[in-house]
Amino acid sequence: MSEFITQGIFRPQVQKSLEKAYRLAVSKPNLSFSQCMGNSFRQTVANSFSHPKMNKDVMLSGHIQNTKERAKTSEGDYVIAAQDTTCYNYSGHQKMSGLGVIQGRVRGVMQHNVLLVNESGLPLGLLGQQYWTRKGGLNLPKGEKESSKWLKGLDAINQQASQLNKRLVAVEDREGDVFEFFKAPREKNVELIVRVYQPRNLEVVTSQVVCKLPEISPHLRDYGTERVRIYRHNREVEVTLRLRAGAVNVYPDKNLSPKKHKTQGLSLVIAQEISCVEPRTQEDLFCSEEAATWHLLTSLPIETREQVIRVTQFYALRWQVERFHYTLKSGALQVENLQFDDIHTLVNALSFYSVVGWQLFALTYAIRENSEQSARAVFDESEVMLLQNVSSKKIVSIADAVLALTKLIGFAPSKKQPFPGVKVLATAIDRLFFMKLGFLGSSGFGGS
Repeated sequence: MSEFITQGIFRPQVQKSLEKAYRLAVSKPNLSFSQCMGNSFRQTVANSFSHPKMNKDVMLSGHIQNTKERAKTSEGDYVIAAQDTTCYNYSGHQKMSGLGVIQGRVRGVMQHNVLLVNESGLPLGLLGQQYWTRKGGLNLPKGEKESSKWLKGLDAINQQASQLNKRLVAVEDREGDVFEFFKAPREKNVELIVRVYQPRNLEVVTSQVVCKLPEISPHLRDYGTERVRIYRHNREVEVTLRLRAGAVNVYPDKNLSPKKHKTQGLSLVIAQEISCVEPRTQEDLFCSEEAATWHLLTSLPIETREQVIRVTQFYALRWQVERFHYTLKSGALQVENLQFDDIHTLVNALSFYSVVGWQLFALTYAIRENSEQSARAVFDESEVMLLQNVSSKKIVSIADAVLALTKLIGFAPSKKQPFPGVKVLATAIDRLFFMKLGFLGSSGFGGS
């Protein structure tokens, strides 16, 4: 099934153009939009982005449907729906109309994503996306706060939950510490993990002790330690966490009655970082000033140590959405260099490149999750033949193909980094595209 479904709204040719543009963008991720599409086709794609009937919902409809299908067939009982916001800086594009203010005099647009990942961390695709500007052409309705993005994201998760055979876990960082969000309706198969930080009153259910968040740790049960992997300063690290957990009720703001309005059925997991190492070399990276303490409010069960550990592992997967944003920006696609005339066209282009970014990001994790799967699951026959030709090695697995490919641009695998990150991989994919053109042109060899 196509990642883009526009029929019923547009002529079939529009969908075919988007599919072609998608293949080009994935195969030449480091090139600008114009260089990637070519002079004549660039205008065709830009016309699709600028069409009055095109919007993010149309652009992402096929991709979201495919995301749900990938979720249904993924291993495990849970999928994690990680929410996060990023902003795009277009201050250099003075002629683009409709941009708002990001901070100070910086002009741009805000984007909020719900990224679905499986229990192993493999990105499955987007489940929802929002855009808005501050003092621009996409301002929020009067009286609506930016914090409503969390509730809208949860709405997107709820809407898709009935079509999935999994339990969805909505995971939010400290920005999601909004009392209304804790109380918002959720479908039966939708769970919640929010990193809270505000010093509200909390009631420990077992002892009925009421205290502020910073004072609650001694009143919760000790569950020992566990190691999880996260990203810090654009590198993967392994942290050891001291775990405490217990059922709690969160009290509302002072103007509401705790008896009537406190939360029900939630628990708190506290994960305090006590060590940090490089995962492969075990180099000590612990810094007391950077050491994290996660206060994780959750609807997931925490009756056993394994269940408490699962909460921390699922929260750690939230970093995948940040890596997704990195892929869209400096990691590979450089979408802040896009140049269009207006905010409407830009938003549709960003939605299009969000699908491209997911594909590149997912590839980097597919390599790590199952490096021995067939190379032909990702590369076509002509690409496998070309990689065998230039590397003088038989290409069987995806690891064989990726290492042969990235060797062409100087990547040398090591114990610390056995496989390339998305930035190196994107550069190598660019190289492969042009090598393939030259190889096919000179040899007459044809591939799919």
